[in-house]
Amino acid sequence: MEHIKKFYQKRLLHIIEFEQVLAEDTNQDNNNISLLIAITNGIKIFRLVLIIFNISYFLGFFWFIFCDLFNRITAERNELLDPVFNNTETFYTYNSLDGNSDLRNAIIVIYYAFTSLSTVGFGDFNPRSNTERLVCSFILLFGVAIFSYIMSIFIDILDKYKDLNADLDDGDSLSKFFGLLRRFNDNVPIKVQLKD
Repeated sequence: MEHIKKFYQKRLLHIIEFEQVLAEDTNQDNNNISLLIAITNGIKIFRLVLIIFNISYFLGFFWFIFCDLFNRITAERNELLDPVFNNTETFYTYNSLDGNSDLRNAIIVIYYAFTSLSTVGFGDFNPRSNTERLVCSFILLFGVAIFSYIMSIFIDILDKYKDLNADLDDGDSLSKFFGLLRRFNDNVPIKVQLKD
């Protein structure tokens, strides 16, 4: 953002120094301000998307590690118990994570974490045992809090942009009004005292 501000500052100084007509154009100023605000908000939204992705990534891999460990513990326990009880199904075995490539497993657990954290939960990947459901409920509590916070920031960005855009629209309307007055005044510039 600093580089963008410096670029526009240099450009503005160049316009003021060498292009006097363009320097007086309020519509151009409003467009530049709108563009800067849109770029700033776009960068903020991009950062929020990266934060959401990172949270989904780390929680997804936490979930994968937990499921892998839980699957090993369950398999060892099932070997010790009677074969009648040997039908315990886990997230790891149900979704055949041991037969997938690492990339596919990464996509599955990030997708699962994202859909769980966003409370959408399509149901194609879900915890299979009570222990997994318990751990997933703590992840969901954490995820709902984080997603709520991130969505409140996103809504604040949209509200600020809407408020700033309303101010620019008012300025644009005022410029149109003075342009209309100038046109009815046979293109004679309006006196500065009238503008005040």
